[in-house]
Amino acid sequence: MQKQTFTFNSLTIRIFLFFWLTLFILLLFIFLLPYFDAHVYSNLKENEIHRYENKIESAIQHDQFSKLLNGDIIFPAEFFSDHPILVSHSGQLLGMLPDEEKAIRQFMFSNPVQVKPLKRIYGNSQIVGPFPITLGEQDATYQCFFINRISAQKEILTYVFERPIFLIILVILISSPLLWWLSQSIGGPIRNLQQAANAVAMGHLTIDKNLEKKGLLELRQVGQSFNRMTQSLEDVLNNQRTLLSSISHELRTPLTRLQLATALLRRRLGENENIQRIDTEAQRLDKMINDLLQLSRQQLNSHLGREIFEIAALWEGILEDAEFEAEQKKILFLSNLYIFHPENYRINGNLELLQSAVENVIRNALKYTSSKIVIHFYIENHELVILTEDDGAGLPAEEYEKIFKPFYRVDEARTRTTGGTGLGLSIVAHTIKSHHGRVWANRSRLGGLAVTLSIPLWLGEVNSATTNNKTQSDA
Repeated sequence: MQKQTFTFNSLTIRIFLFFWLTLFILLLFIFLLPYFDAHVYSNLKENEIHRYENKIESAIQHDQFSKLLNGDIIFPAEFFSDHPILVSHSGQLLGMLPDEEKAIRQFMFSNPVQVKPLKRIYGNSQIVGPFPITLGEQDATYQCFFINRISAQKEILTYVFERPIFLIILVILISSPLLWWLSQSIGGPIRNLQQAANAVAMGHLTIDKNLEKKGLLELRQVGQSFNRMTQSLEDVLNNQRTLLSSISHELRTPLTRLQLATALLRRRLGENENIQRIDTEAQRLDKMINDLLQLSRQQLNSHLGREIFEIAALWEGILEDAEFEAEQKKILFLSNLYIFHPENYRINGNLELLQSAVENVIRNALKYTSSKIVIHFYIENHELVILTEDDGAGLPAEEYEKIFKPFYRVDEARTRTTGGTGLGLSIVAHTIKSHHGRVWANRSRLGGLAVTLSIPLWLGEVNSATTNNKTQSDA
């Protein structure tokens, strides 16, 4: 078992650290938020209190408050400087500008402590107070507030803090880059691994070294294991192809000798029933070996030689040969194409094997039909469907699934007549299933057997596909 190492490039450590880092940043933002939010009441510092007390003393000395009591307004020397406002015991506001009344009254109403001076921002104004003072001949008590306009920068912050949705967006903007970096560091290698797995599923047993070099530690380890698995699959297939080649040679050698001995015996003794029987069985054995080897090769090599081709390539040429053969046998042969612009549809697969499967089904119908064969081509649910019907004797319903099994024969007498080995439809079924398709049989509308092939269409871009990446079989 491989020892687990934990580094920053480890998926476990990175998720752990990124989680706590993001949480720490958000908590820090939450804790620091009140220090930047001037909308909450905040205490004045000692130097600020002394500064405002000096302003009050200066205003008393220069008799500015008397002007406020007379209804005048003391405008500040600078736009952003403080100017005083008096509030009488009855709540009358003296010395304020028209747009300042709402902020002053809201400050007075919301201030939980009326004795201790505080400060707070309302809109684009900062209010400080109250400072109790005594004015006039009757020593009337007033509350003094100072108000000043804040800068544009503070006004922007005020606008943000007044609207919680902007705070939420700010939190998202702070955390999103970290989370995006984390998701990309995880999702990128996983997507590469998915593409490599899809390539293997489509039959391209190629090793991608980038899976072992890029990404987090755990994902690189998965990529390394995936490449080892791909290499093992390729080694197994190569060994089986070598074994199949050896078996083919070992089976054909004695069969060739048997056929040669039969020919010599016929030349010496002449034609007779026993020699003819030996020759017939030898030919049947030869065909069975050929079919068996073909099935084995397809099982090994069905993933090889794949390309993207137009669907019409499946039946071009095959239909012409079938029509010619049907004409010789006086069989009515009809083909119906229900596909508009077939050149717009393509399949990713082994063209030679798929052509052989289509031809095998058609020739099987030619063997067992009575007088008529009809073939239908149409598109359904992103799949090419090829339906072949004949008006032969047909099969019992319980035989529909069994005929696609290797060496299965419905009727031994009919097999001898037609020369079948029970492997033809089995080869068809394997070819279609290796292309992620389906094959089934049922009763034909003509009264005989109907065999349907359903092959998935290629839905990707043609230009981006590797149409010239055929791999030749070694067998």
